[in-house]
Formats: sequence, C-alpha cells, structure tokens
Amino acid sequence: MEGTPLFPWKGPALKIALLADVHANLPALEAVMEHARSKGCEVFWNAGDCLGYGAFPDETVGILRESALNILGNYDRKVLEVRKRRADWQKSLMPEKWMAFNWAYENLSKENRRWLAELPERRRIDVEGKSALLVHASPLSANEHLSAGTPRSRFEVLSDAACADVVVCGHSHSPFAFRVKGTWFVNPGSVGRPDDGDARASYATLSLRRGVFRVQHYRVDYDVERAAEESRRRRLPESFAQMLLRGLSLSDVLNGDEPAPGSEEPSCGGGESPLESVMRLVKICPDEEDHSRQVERVALRLFDLFQPLHGLGEFERFWLQSASLLHDIGWVEGGPGHHKASMRLILSSPLLAFDPRERQIIGSVARYHRGPLPKGSHAHFETLSEPDRTVVRKLASLLRLADGMDASHGSVVREIDARLGPRKILLECRVCAPAWWERVAVERKKDLFEETYGRELKITWTQA
Repeated sequence: MEGTPLFPWKGPALKIALLADVHANLPALEAVMEHARSKGCEVFWNAGDCLGYGAFPDETVGILRESALNILGNYDRKVLEVRKRRADWQKSLMPEKWMAFNWAYENLSKENRRWLAELPERRRIDVEGKSALLVHASPLSANEHLSAGTPRSRFEVLSDAACADVVVCGHSHSPFAFRVKGTWFVNPGSVGRPDDGDARASYATLSLRRGVFRVQHYRVDYDVERAAEESRRRRLPESFAQMLLRGLSLSDVLNGDEPAPGSEEPSCGGGESPLESVMRLVKICPDEEDHSRQVERVALRLFDLFQPLHGLGEFERFWLQSASLLHDIGWVEGGPGHHKASMRLILSSPLLAFDPRERQIIGSVARYHRGPLPKGSHAHFETLSEPDRTVVRKLASLLRLADGMDASHGSVVREIDARLGPRKILLECRVCAPAWWERVAVERKKDLFEETYGRELKITWTQA
C-alpha cells in the first residue's frame, strides 16, 4: 500500500485526526472522534495498538476498522501471537500483562482477528504531493520509544530513513511535534491509556494548507468511570481500572502512588520485585554470582561516598545495583563482547520488571563497565535523553571502578573510604590480599570517572 494515494483531497485544508494507542478504551475513542469531528476532521489515521488492557477490544476494533486508516502496533501483534506463545509467556510475563494479551484475544471476533492480522506495520500516504509515513514506534524500529527528549541527532537519522514530509508515530504515549531536517515528527499521545498523570484522552490534528503542515494537540475529557467500571464488571485486574482513573502506566500503578526516583523497590506483579527479577535472570545466565555480588557491594559503597558529587537519589542507586548484578550476564554468549551482550539481554529479557526507559539506562550502565567510553555514535546511547545520558555516565563510571576493584574475582576489597577535594579525590581501599590485578584494573578503568567529574582520582591500597 506504500506510495498509493489513499484519500482524495477535499478542499484547500484537509484536516486529519491522528490517533494512537487506543488500547481497547471505547469511551475514550468515542469522545476523541466526536471532538475531532467538531474540529472539522474528515479523516482518521491510527498509529497502532488498538488493543491491550481495555475492556472493549472487539468494539474498539470494529469502530477503527470502519472509520480509520490503521496499522498494526506491538500490543496488537502480541495479542495475535498469544496462543502460540502462551506457554512461554505464562512463565515469563507478569500475570497482568499475560492476562491482558490473552483476554483481548479471547474477546475478539474471528473476523476482527483476521482483519488485524492483515494490517501492515507501516503505511506511506501521498496527499497533494506531500508524503506521510504512518508507523507505530519509529521508521527504523517497531519498539523504539520516541519522545521530546530523544536526541536531535537520532531524529536526523530517522528523517533520512523515513524519506517523508511527515512521520506519524505512537508507542511512547508521549505527545510531541517538531521538524528535523525537513521532516515533521508527530506523536499524538495515547487515546486510551495516557500515562503522564493526566487521565484525559490525547490526540492531535494535522492539516495541510498551502503546502504547510499544521499540528494541534488536544486533551479530551471522557467517561473514564464507565471505562473503569466495565473493566471491573468483566473481572479484569483492578490495576487496569486504576490505570485509567489515574492516567498512569501499569508499572506505576503497581509501584504505588509515587513511582518517582527515591521510591522503594517496586512490585512487578505476582509478588516478585524488580530486584527479585534481576536475581532470577542472574541465576539463569551462568556468570560468577560471587563476583557480581562483590561488584554490587563495592559499587553501592562508591555511590554513597560520592553522593555529594553526583547528586543522585535512591532510584538511581537501585539502577546501579541492578546493573552491577547484571553486568556480566552476557558471558552466556562468550567472553568477547560480553558487555554488549549483557546490554542486549537487559533490553530484551521478559523476566525483568523494568519499563523501557529503565532498561535503556540499566543496560547502558552495564554495557559501559568495560570497553570504550560512552559517546554519541553508539546507537543505544544516542537514543537516550540528555539527562539520562548524564545519569548513565555517572553510574557507569562507578561500575567501572567497582568491576576493576574485583578484577581477580577474589573479593579482596573489604572497606573503602574517600576524601573529596576540589581537584583531587583520594580513595582508600583496604584489602585482605595484595590485590595486584585490582591495582592495574582500577588505574585503567578510572578514565570515565575522571572525565565525568573533572577531578583526578588517586587510589591507595592498604592491608585490612
């Protein structure tokens, strides 16, 4: 379907309603469509994820099928795959997610399942000489989370890949619109499952007048109580209703009222905490758990000692703890490049109870425990926002030191103290053995710390 004009041009300013991430929330969809028509919208484009968590899967698909130009989202794909992957997902996914996929599948008509299965994952649309690309996540990935914080350099890469005047995407539930290298990137936010604390439905309009695109974002009130009550009536988990009522993601609802940095280790459903999910993955991947535990202990001690320098809180401390425990799991694929393999496993493992942003941060910290320092040409590092890049550099510098301080895997470092000066930091390591390997490794691995904090690091080694 790419390259074919799908809609006739109607007058000088065709107005298009941009939808994404409806997630089976029929009341929100109805309110948005009514609002969009009141604004003069004649056409609806849907950037995927019709399904997931909401109590109206069949009704939602039925309306979008009749009223919108649609593509397949990642949740839609998972719902369609749930039967063939049921055995694996029951073991690996948190119960709420598994139930969301399975319940949506069971409550879709066969006709709507077939229709969804035939949807493309992208569409290119020509309108009056302008090219629009409709994707769920990004032009290069079905799972990439784009937001206003994504580096401009990444959008420049995506602009070249898209070859379009406008790219409409969803997936991140993060509304934005800006132009990079001649390409407009527009995310309308989530119609049915906003997760920014504002329960109102989100969508956008796109119009073309005299060759110029114009974008307007809207937040629309809808009958959220009806959506929540129907979820309860159909005996879906209460967390699904709370997501709607509070405008939060599932992980934030399960984590408690304030899932901000500094919170306790959050629950990931099924009684398992994120730390427990980390340890489960550590035990599956055959690395040296004693080494990982020693690196964890040393890294957290360094975090506490250098808190006046980095200014980070308990949430970032937990990310460092997780990265320390997971930094060597890539050895399951062999020694060479194991740091990169560790990052891939952290990004992809369904066992870990982290959201995509946390996975990117923890995975990047683990990846930089050895090898080259973080730089913009590394694709995964480039996709992070600037504040998250800073966090990664700060945490990775500590993990590099901690890993070096157990280079022999002998747990020889017993105590650590530090004196912080304006130009120099003195670090005293008290050890129970000569620590020859540790001395060499730390001198080699202190580069990121000195670069990040702009201070010379001197280490002394004394017998404990």
